[in-house]
Amino acid sequence: MHTEIELKLLIDSANIPQLLQHPLLKSACKSGPLRQKLHSIYFDTPDLELMRQRIALRLRQAGGHWIQTVKGSGNVEGGLHQRPEWEVPVTGGMPDFDKLSVSPWHSFFTPDIQNRLIPIFVTDFWRTIWLMELPNGLIELALDAGEIQAKNKQVPICEVELELKSGAPASLFDLARELRKSIALQPEDRSKADRGYKFYSGYSHAK
Repeated sequence: MHTEIELKLLIDSANIPQLLQHPLLKSACKSGPLRQKLHSIYFDTPDLELMRQRIALRLRQAGGHWIQTVKGSGNVEGGLHQRPEWEVPVTGGMPDFDKLSVSPWHSFFTPDIQNRLIPIFVTDFWRTIWLMELPNGLIELALDAGEIQAKNKQVPICEVELELKSGAPASLFDLARELRKSIALQPEDRSKADRGYKFYSGYSHAK
């Protein structure tokens, strides 16, 4: 298990060309960007017991492989997300209960909870990743563009995630400030899971 530290920023789709042309993406990256399609399924009970306990269970497919992720409660402030997470590879798009039983949250996933888990919502998006070597930290910049799907409806995803790989969390804000000099970016305190749950629950403003 590790603690994920990332800064989430909203970007308008019209401003993506400015981001792609930003000089830092060339000067701070030793190699070109990696682009991949990510398909994620979020599971919960019909009465959303995981959400109430601030636990997220996700199955994500990337490059033909599936990863099962459990995230616990964490801290969010000014778009900076710090949250413990636990990941293991699995063989398909359904929860692997044997592997859940050895997760740090194993006591929560009782047989009753396991039997009631269902898909709640899905995210489908393209992620473009740059690994940036900066003076005060190693940061992964990801541009996510796609949609959240729930109840046969969709809401768009268009955001930038700055994830700390090494260094101090302050380096995330340094990079964000530099990018915001020429690109309109807004801090986002909601994760994709938060937005998905609101959309699933019928919030029309989950944009």
